[in-house]
Formats: sequence, structure tokens, C-alpha cells
Amino acid sequence: MDLPTAWNLDDKPFYLSIDLSGLRVNYEDLGSNIGAIRANHPIPPQCKLFYFEVDIIDEGKNKWIGIGCSKKAVNLSGTLGWYYGSWSYQGNDGKLYYFSGIGNPYGPLFSTGDTIGCCLNFTNNTVFYTKNGINLGIAFRNLKDSLYHCVGLYSPGGSIGVNFGSKKFKLAGTTE
Repeated sequence: MDLPTAWNLDDKPFYLSIDLSGLRVNYEDLGSNIGAIRANHPIPPQCKLFYFEVDIIDEGKNKWIGIGCSKKAVNLSGTLGWYYGSWSYQGNDGKLYYFSGIGNPYGPLFSTGDTIGCCLNFTNNTVFYTKNGINLGIAFRNLKDSLYHCVGLYSPGGSIGVNFGSKKFKLAGTTE
């Protein structure tokens, strides 16, 4: 069973660059394109619980960063959560997007210096997010299918780093 360990170098738009570690993504466009990147492996439902954290290194000009998941078939040259098979929590407005361009209020805005966690719970088929280690409550229900962790960016100068579990999480009560 392969678990997500890095971003998929071949599963992203050209204007998103990945560093040599495979864990940091930079938005390298002037702001005319929206794009997302998927993890190198889907989250196996038999894990029952899978969590990852995204460090907002630089929110960029638009502060438009979305954190969530998608099915393999979702087009990554668009806003994460706006298309069928994807969802996200957006930093610029604190809303959840689930197969729609109309968001629902959820949590606080996030920006440079924040760490946002995303947990898929296949035991009760829910997703919750955290901000700087604090649980924000259930965001989505009815998980189905094979899913990949994703991050969407539309913010010139934006940069994020990911922790798929290779170091200690900020989530309260977790260990290495």
C-alpha cells in the first residue's frame, strides 16, 4: 500500500514548480492562471484516517490558496473545489467549496505563517481541517472513491510546503 509522500511532479500545471524535496510548491505565473497539484499517491481508504498539513510559506498577492482533495480525473487547471470530484477550504475567504463555485462559510482566513491540516476519516466518511493545530470541525461528509490530497494556488508569489507525516504534526495530541 503506497501512501502520499510528496507532490506528483507530472500531475500539475506548468506554472506550479516543485522543489527538489518534492514538498514545496511555488506559484510562478503573473496571476492569469489557476492551478492545483495532487499528491503522488491516493489515500488508501483502508488507512481509516489520513492527515496532512500545509505550511503557508507565502500567501502571495491574491492570498488564494485552497487545500483539499480530488479524484484522479479532476482537471488541475482550475479552482480546487469548483469542479465535480474535488473540494477545498480557501484561505482568502474561509469558505468551503464542494463541486461548486459558490462557497459555504466554514473557518477563519489563513495566510503566511499559518499551518492548515486536512484529515480524511474513512471510518465515518468525514473531512475536518485544522488551523495551527486547532480542529475547526467537520467540513465535509460522505467521502467516496479513491482520493488525492491537493493544493490549489492562484496567487503570484504564493508558496506552500507540505508534511505528509515525515515530521511531527502541529495537530494537538499527535506524535511523530
